[in-house]
Amino acid sequence: MNETHPLTNMLASVDTFGIKTTMIRLTPMNKDAVNEFVSATLSLLPRITRPLANILHQRSKGSPIFVKQLMVEMSRQRYLYPSLTRRRWVWEVEKIRDMKIPESVATFILNSLNRLPSEVLSALCSLSCFGTTAGIELIEALGAEVQQDLVKHLDEAVAVSVLDKRNNSYYFVHDKLQEAAYSAMNPEDRRRTHFLYGLTLARIAARERDDKLILIASTQVNLGGPEFVADDDQAVQVAKLNLEAGKMAIKMSDFFSAYSFLEYGISYLPKGHWDTNYDLSLELFNKSASCALMNAEHKNLNFLLDQIMHNANCANDKFRAIMISITFKMWSGQIAEAIKMTTSTLNDLGEGIPNLITPSIVEENLKATKEKLARISDDTLLTYPIMIDPLKIEAMSLLGKLFASFSFAGHITSLPFIASKMIQISLESGWSSLSPAAFAHWSNYLALVENKFEDGYRYAKLALSLRRASTSCIYDGAVIFCTTNTKIFVEPVQSTIEFYLEGHKAAMRSGATRYATLCAMVYDMSSFWAGKNVKAVCCAMVETMKQVKFYNNLLLLTIILPAFQVAVKMAGETGIEQSDLINASGESSKERNFAAKLPSHILNTSFHGFYEAFIFRQLERAKQDAETFYEEQSESTINMSSPMFMREFYFGLVSFWIGREKCDKKWLLRGIASKHALNNLATTASTWNFENKAFLLQAEEQFSQMDFVAAGVLYEAAILSSKRHKFLNEEALANELAGYFYLDTGKKMKSIHYFSQAFQKYTEWGALAKASTLSKYLN
Repeated sequence: MNETHPLTNMLASVDTFGIKTTMIRLTPMNKDAVNEFVSATLSLLPRITRPLANILHQRSKGSPIFVKQLMVEMSRQRYLYPSLTRRRWVWEVEKIRDMKIPESVATFILNSLNRLPSEVLSALCSLSCFGTTAGIELIEALGAEVQQDLVKHLDEAVAVSVLDKRNNSYYFVHDKLQEAAYSAMNPEDRRRTHFLYGLTLARIAARERDDKLILIASTQVNLGGPEFVADDDQAVQVAKLNLEAGKMAIKMSDFFSAYSFLEYGISYLPKGHWDTNYDLSLELFNKSASCALMNAEHKNLNFLLDQIMHNANCANDKFRAIMISITFKMWSGQIAEAIKMTTSTLNDLGEGIPNLITPSIVEENLKATKEKLARISDDTLLTYPIMIDPLKIEAMSLLGKLFASFSFAGHITSLPFIASKMIQISLESGWSSLSPAAFAHWSNYLALVENKFEDGYRYAKLALSLRRASTSCIYDGAVIFCTTNTKIFVEPVQSTIEFYLEGHKAAMRSGATRYATLCAMVYDMSSFWAGKNVKAVCCAMVETMKQVKFYNNLLLLTIILPAFQVAVKMAGETGIEQSDLINASGESSKERNFAAKLPSHILNTSFHGFYEAFIFRQLERAKQDAETFYEEQSESTINMSSPMFMREFYFGLVSFWIGREKCDKKWLLRGIASKHALNNLATTASTWNFENKAFLLQAEEQFSQMDFVAAGVLYEAAILSSKRHKFLNEEALANELAGYFYLDTGKKMKSIHYFSQAFQKYTEWGALAKASTLSKYLN
């Protein structure tokens, strides 16, 4: 409290009126006095309270008022509390040490800063350049290099409670103190100090080979800025320092920090750097472009790519920029342009593909690949040499991009051709980082197209083994995603879909944000079909859509949005904030126009349309959307997307429903075709995943054919199988359809039992809105 404080003015006024006052000065208490105070307050022996009293003395400088205030704050945060088991007050020492001191205590200590010796204040300014905390080892190294005894002076600050010293680090006891020390330097001096400290730490990092120190050194240099660079040689040195820091941040999957370091590195490059420092410039621009793509910095991405394409000396040096450009075009919906750029570059590499990939070309290519693989054991494949031909490595990367582009463009018949071509190149030239992904795609083809689940499962496991043996992790997310698409047919779906989360983590670690968001999206959608809580699935989808929108990935948004809208309608009350709901699910005109051009979107939208109509018993809408789905599906003779078995299952159920209600044999035949498909999956792929679905389709078939005895037995079998294999959603559905069966055949009382069970199971699943529609059948 100084002379200008309101209380000081009030006391002066009281004196003028002749009122006698007594001034009581509260001088700081020593450690013993603080301990006596704490001992008396907590009714504990002084020897027990001494450790706590020492901390309080250090953090309050012994002020009686602030000791009490700190104790109140500790009690409020439950760091000091009565223990019923020990029957006394107890406290959390480490939490109290880390506790942020109240503003009033910080202000009290702040007023004493200016009374510190100049050497101590200078050392505090140095420490403040590193934030609120810095390691003692770092400060010692810096002090030795700049010939200042920083540690000695900072220890003096510890003694007067400005700093705390623990865990081999110095800490400002409050943010205000760090801000005050930092503000004690004028802005230009601060920036110059940052720059000089950065160069100093960079020298230490180079000498000691301390990678962690490189990040700190780069940060300090960048807080200074290019204005303090002495000459072009120093500019190049600092640019290289930021490049190393950027590469380290990429290894740690911190792409935002990496992008910042790389952009700073570019800013330090001297004029004419493409001529004088070509390799450094190329690497900085390439890595910065990669991070810009991952961080959705699309405006700057175009500038970086233009610079590379304009200044790169040869086609090989332009390759990374071409790959980034292809990825960006694909993400932003320019799929035709992405395919054109990919095929053109493949032609330049001598690995061109036919302009029109006909069924005969696909069949011939697949036959050649199968013959080659039949002659090679898995053990031999695992010991293949590494691919060293740079042109073949580039061709593999381009084919991987082409596979993704064809998938979203609806060129489904071409996918097996691309996968087999990648395998043939690998068999001829050795393994590249993309070879495991090629075998993962191959496993998808064998299992999902040819229904050779045993062979597909074999190559899925081989792809995972190759992935573990690979020295590169860049395609780990893709491999895990594609192999899970195969495994989900063979292994219990409820546990297998968790591998999509593993794929998400692996993709994020390697910076493959497309596969990271793809894994998250498929996990959310698969969780819905696997019977996980609908409300939890809706919340997860909101977070995934935020991520998808952040990366401006219109392709994935068009896939997840219809599924999300159905899930929300099923749940009714999701608990999601309205603003989040609108932000996540709201479509822009750009998104709608883009989606309308995709065959895969039409198929996806019509599927979710007839599913929703079927669930909420809207016959005409179900018929319309199911017809659209059938027509689109007929044009796609091959589909390598694992959720297709759910589409087949529900299309069969809808077909039987429409066929019965409309007396339409065409729809009944479609239902029978779906039943055969699910029967085949139950016998050749997995009883766990498909038996209940096959039983339910058989029950619907017998209902349609008026074999009511067989239908009743099969409905019960479907219910029991769903329960045994833990498909809560399908247990609810089987009970509901059994209810309709018994209601339509005149057994109303029996139908009530099944509708009641359906209501209970839908409620357990979290599909409250759906459950409420059954209330009318329970009275």
